[in-house]
Amino acid sequence: MMTVNFKVLARALRLAVPLSLAAVAIACTSEPQPTATVPNVQATVQAEVVNQLAAVPTATAWPTNTPYPTATAYPTSTPYPTGTPLPTASPYPTATPYPTYTPYPAPTAAATPTPQPTYTPYPTPSAPTLVIQRQEVPTSAPVDPSAVQRAPLGSFAELDTSGRADQILRTHILGSTNCSAVAELSQELSRQQDAAILKVYNLRVFVSSPSRVECAGTARWSQGDDSPIYVFVENDGDGDNFYGYRSEARGFN
Repeated sequence: MMTVNFKVLARALRLAVPLSLAAVAIACTSEPQPTATVPNVQATVQAEVVNQLAAVPTATAWPTNTPYPTATAYPTSTPYPTGTPLPTASPYPTATPYPTYTPYPAPTAAATPTPQPTYTPYPTPSAPTLVIQRQEVPTSAPVDPSAVQRAPLGSFAELDTSGRADQILRTHILGSTNCSAVAELSQELSRQQDAAILKVYNLRVFVSSPSRVECAGTARWSQGDDSPIYVFVENDGDGDNFYGYRSEARGFN
């Protein structure tokens, strides 16, 4: 379809309008002549319009519209996989507190050993003196002195080979706590004698030093009456340890 150029048409109209007006003016001013031919203004105008239209160059067609490319849809997003929940944390077990430390008892200093008394020798016996006593007639049967059982007298000792005496001397600082151990050694020794020690009670420390531990107490014998006793453990200075007991204090009856 041909497109009409509006600028060319407007130019043709501008030329046609003055020509038409001129023709009208001429017609009005001139006298009519019966022999003259009346001009066909309309045909002239149309002819001029056709000539002007023919001179108009062919209109250039509008370029074909290039459509926009079809939009490519974004790919469907892949959802993230469902997260695996973390396992429930197991609490650590309650720590068991360490037991309260029990300090060792403060060592008790041993009592200052009492020095042994100086031995007092028995007096030298003098010449026997004859004593004449008046004999009385006994009112009852005489008592046989040999029939009276008395506690055995004397001192007994034994070489220690078990190492117990050495342990007692090493712990002499414990004082009276060693007396029971010393008494046990003496009881074992007394089983080899005629009268055995059944028990030693009322024990108290008598001497406590690195070379001698001696305790005093009361012994109950398998024969005879109870009597004072001294149980001891000593080192002779040559590397040997001894233990034993005696029924009287050294230097005293």
